[in-house]
Amino acid sequence: MDHSAQDNYYHKMIEEVIDYAILMLDANGIIQNWNRGAQRIKGYTEQEIVGRHFHIFYPPEDQAAGLPERLLAEARLNGRAMHEGWRVRKDGTRFWGSIVITALHDESGAILGFSKVTRDLTERKAAEDKLLQNARQLEVQNRELQQFAYAAAHDMKEPLRKILFYYSAILAGGETLDADKQRAYLERSADAARRMQGLIDDLLTFTKVVDVVDSFQPVDLNGIAAEVLQFYQDTIDSISATVVVGDLPVLNGIPFQLRQLFLNLIGNSLKYRDSIRPLKIEISSTPPNGFRHISVKDNGIGFHQAHAGKIFQMFERLHGREKYAGTGIGLSICRKIMDIHNGQIMAHGQPGEGAVFDLYFP
Repeated sequence: MDHSAQDNYYHKMIEEVIDYAILMLDANGIIQNWNRGAQRIKGYTEQEIVGRHFHIFYPPEDQAAGLPERLLAEARLNGRAMHEGWRVRKDGTRFWGSIVITALHDESGAILGFSKVTRDLTERKAAEDKLLQNARQLEVQNRELQQFAYAAAHDMKEPLRKILFYYSAILAGGETLDADKQRAYLERSADAARRMQGLIDDLLTFTKVVDVVDSFQPVDLNGIAAEVLQFYQDTIDSISATVVVGDLPVLNGIPFQLRQLFLNLIGNSLKYRDSIRPLKIEISSTPPNGFRHISVKDNGIGFHQAHAGKIFQMFERLHGREKYAGTGIGLSICRKIMDIHNGQIMAHGQPGEGAVFDLYFP
């Protein structure tokens, strides 16, 4: 095969390659030729692209920053330039491209132009981003679970200490301890055991929220609200509370978690009701405005706004356990559920007037 035939064979091979975009640029970055791989990856035909500057493949922000020109300058100086980043197809969609620009010289060493080879690595980039996201999520979960384990162990000590104390008192008292005293100690031990049981149940609920697989689906919040109100109906009737539910939207979410979200928020309103005025709970939604806003409002005892962030921390309580039962996990579960749904929960309170919990879903 003579030299001319070899050149033709070589150029034909490059033209037919479809896994890589291979093109020639002149010394100023103007596209001179185009192979099938370039058309497949970038979307332009050869007739549409030859004669245009190669910066057309770069996003506006990279063009404004002068990235294409910097890559050519690097290739002039070092012989070649390598880069990975987002590139733009003809239809405006983006792909993650790995490029190598190589300077081409004549016999005297002067720059004739450049060869540019691009590979579409969008699938690899997506897989790497997913791994990185999972690693970050795992790191966050590990920190939460460390905090969770420490706080849980600390909070369980109190009821366990009471159980041991009262049973020790019964054993030490023997026959000298009268029946009424024994019954009182046993009742207090049972109360402490029930508190431990409630704490364990809440911890298991929190663990289920943390360890969740992707199972998003359309969820009608009207149905969720109806289920939760049915769950609390006996309490609502016994305290003559009024619950007003507006027209709620359908969201893309995890049904179990959204049910837990409303169980905890409505349960919170029922628990922290005012001892004098009848409780009123209002659940409403505003029209979409880039996000879905849902509000849960009550006229209970409220709280100081300075404590608005504190109430979402695990085991944090603003009110004494003697008057208001609970473990202090409920609102931390709400915050975690909103995190998983890429949303946000905010609390607003006024002592003696009530509280509002605002939910923002994407």
